[in-house]
Amino acid sequence: MSLFCPLGTHYQTFGKPKLGKSSVVFIHGVGLDLSLWQSQVDALKAEHHIITYDMLGHGLSPHAQTDISLSTLAKQLDNLLDYLKLKRVHLIGFSLGGLVAGVFATQYIHQLHSLTIMSSVFDRNESLRKAILKRVHEVEQYGPSANIDQALTRWFSPLYTKKNPSYIAQLRACVLSNHKTSYSRCYRLFGEGDTAMQGHLNKITCPTLVTTGELDPGSTPAMSRALAHQISLAKVFILPNARHMMPVEKAREVNELLQQFISTS
Repeated sequence: MSLFCPLGTHYQTFGKPKLGKSSVVFIHGVGLDLSLWQSQVDALKAEHHIITYDMLGHGLSPHAQTDISLSTLAKQLDNLLDYLKLKRVHLIGFSLGGLVAGVFATQYIHQLHSLTIMSSVFDRNESLRKAILKRVHEVEQYGPSANIDQALTRWFSPLYTKKNPSYIAQLRACVLSNHKTSYSRCYRLFGEGDTAMQGHLNKITCPTLVTTGELDPGSTPAMSRALAHQISLAKVFILPNARHMMPVEKAREVNELLQQFISTS
């Protein structure tokens, strides 16, 4: 069921918060929406209170305004948690959502039991920075259709794409349905946000998991290791033979990883 908080954020919940049942919040990536997490919801909802939501500029949430920033998106989450009366949660962010989760942790650490940054970016090298900024310019000129085919190739293995044409078509439609201006504004946040946490990582004092796929060309294992190295209670896990969309293509492995991490945090 679609729910909306007073400021317009679209969200869904599964189960109810109660004693002994932790609340887990998921943040999707750029151009996607809360449906990204369906496999994780199905696997974890029996033991946890689950919240998924659409970031500003995505899904059924309000469009992204001119002054949108990673801090704006972190504040959106803070407002949602306040509305739901959730004092502390386990936070999981994917790709752009990982940047938002990291910034949230530097600003609202008292609200976290744990932090998971998945398939996200940190301190890109010059080659990767030039490549992402080129894609940013393409998106600003042509909208969500600018590089969708290349994105799907980076996100999934050829075998998964061949075996799951209906899901690939569904995901393509999701990306293409984005509001052009909102999408380009949020895509620029992803393109330029890889250094947003630098200088603030010492503020992240909760148990932290930094994870990505072994074969992810944009959110590389080297980035995850470098980020985890700068967070005091962080550990890193590189998922073997995985590309960017590991919550979907490697759902079983991701679910097991998250369940184990949450249960020990």
